[in-house]
Amino acid sequence: MFTLVLNMRSPAFLKDPTLITARGRVLRLWKPMAGWTICVWLAFLTVFSPLGSHILGMEIFRGGDPVVGNADLLEWIFSLRGVFHLILAASLGILAAVVRFTGIFLIVTWDLEGHRHSLLHIMRLVFRTLPRLFVLCVCAMVVVLAWMLPLAGGLALIYRVFLGDYDINYYLTVLPPEWLHARIFAGLWVLVWLMGALFLLGRLLLMLPAYLTCDYRLSEAIKRAWHLARSRWMRLLKLMAWVLAGGTLVHMALDVLLLFLARFTLIRFDQFFESVRPLVVASGGFVILSFLLSLVVGFLIFSMGATLLTGFYYEETSLHRESKPEASLHEIGVHLGRKLVPWLRLRRFVPLLLVWVALSVIASLHGLRQVPEVGEVVISAHRAGPPPAPENTLSALEAAIAAGADYTEIDVQLTRDGRVVVVHDEDMMRVAGSPLNVTRATFAELRELVQVPDDGSDPEMRRVATLEEFLERADGRIRLMVELKYYGFSPELGEAVVEIIRESGQADQVVLMSLDMPAIHQLRELAPDMELGFVSGISVGNLSRLPVDFLAVSRPAVNPRFLRAARRNEMKVHAWTINRKSRMVDLLLQGVDGLITDDPALAHRVREELQGMTPVERLLLRFVALVTEDAE
Repeated sequence: MFTLVLNMRSPAFLKDPTLITARGRVLRLWKPMAGWTICVWLAFLTVFSPLGSHILGMEIFRGGDPVVGNADLLEWIFSLRGVFHLILAASLGILAAVVRFTGIFLIVTWDLEGHRHSLLHIMRLVFRTLPRLFVLCVCAMVVVLAWMLPLAGGLALIYRVFLGDYDINYYLTVLPPEWLHARIFAGLWVLVWLMGALFLLGRLLLMLPAYLTCDYRLSEAIKRAWHLARSRWMRLLKLMAWVLAGGTLVHMALDVLLLFLARFTLIRFDQFFESVRPLVVASGGFVILSFLLSLVVGFLIFSMGATLLTGFYYEETSLHRESKPEASLHEIGVHLGRKLVPWLRLRRFVPLLLVWVALSVIASLHGLRQVPEVGEVVISAHRAGPPPAPENTLSALEAAIAAGADYTEIDVQLTRDGRVVVVHDEDMMRVAGSPLNVTRATFAELRELVQVPDDGSDPEMRRVATLEEFLERADGRIRLMVELKYYGFSPELGEAVVEIIRESGQADQVVLMSLDMPAIHQLRELAPDMELGFVSGISVGNLSRLPVDFLAVSRPAVNPRFLRAARRNEMKVHAWTINRKSRMVDLLLQGVDGLITDDPALAHRVREELQGMTPVERLLLRFVALVTEDAE
């Protein structure tokens, strides 16, 4: 299989002698390279990755909260402690690639010198140099971070000049000329930055093999590699780019082909077989095939790149002539490769693959008995109600009631004069064309604005409304899901919201939520009898350990493991913002408790239809949705 992939007819620009030589070496040495790659994967999956995650997690959650949300996470990232730990974690991450390259580098070096290959001996050499490799990774991450500072600074300046006047949602929705100008300048700045990054990369690529073979300090290896690459860095970078681009294109082409075959096969199975079991078996087979394809192509791309860099170092530079390899480099240890490589032969590999497929089939059949029922899933209208009604208005509220929504989800903020108003953005530019900042304006000033678009309703229904008005109009008709929106935490908002709800006598018709952890703690103390939820956009940690009754999470966060953890802690899960039918079907079949959507009428129809289906019908629909979602 490896020979077939690497011997495919190549375009003319890939007939470079260096590339051809590297390809020949990969064909000849793929077995020890594969054995070493498997060893590195196992080591990092079982030891280094869990250790790095544990160390980083201890630092992130030092405050005692089980979850760090958007605001707190960003604050931590930009602190000195955060930068230090991010460098540490990233260094552990790239250490896997460096260790993997080191092994392949030794394999190619031995081949050039006419020596045999021993995986056990490679392990000994790499383990002995592991501290130096880690220092190299830390230094590399510091350089990367330093190089990203001008990128971040330039983008921040562009944002400040072109987009600093109004809430970002205004620019994303209205797309004014300033948005186009900002994107043009940002693109030019990123292009300049990337050109500089590629220049540095090309000049420093030879530093890694020089550091591995020569008795140099890191600074000396950088100087010598920089000097010798002066006239060759463009050629080296071009060769590496061809390997990466070619491998990526092959991977994408194979993925597209596999997806086409999966859709074709599943559709035919659906038409030919009355039972859903063949569909389950076929789906499991395609999942396994996709996983193996990614492993094989990834291995080939990395091995080809590492072999190319090693060959270029030895054959087109003079750095290796100053190398001082240790005497033990030529010793032959216990040949672990003789034990691992035979398992890659067809007569042993095929039975292992069949066992893997059988286990997949068993797991899939077990999943057939675990299909969840579609119960009374709560449907919430996003930002008060569906378009074309303006968001967070009384007009939108009436539209949500007419569409049959169970809840209307609204965002509340506190004005300068202490009124709780229903507004999402920091300012009114996107929804009313006014630069008024909500927290710095009075309610009277905000009340003068009529929000867009014009859905034909009374203009009074499209003005900024208070929480009291929403409670009065919704009483007995629809429940409220109130999100406390902060642009800088203010405890007065939580106090005012709870007081207004209690005075209305509708505490049993309202649920509260926020994406700010301080607000969650405050609301739990102020209203322990009210249902409370946490909104998760970007977060780190175990959401199911939060002191809340439900979670409102983005669609990518929803998976069976997450849902099981929430169930164990008796927490409900609402997914946002779900507007496509295929995604509604997928989430309802996974067992979410609620959908927050801009189209509550569609969600209502999908819920009723799924409730009338049998478990087999729902499972069939689940697998078909997974494969054909993007085709909708």
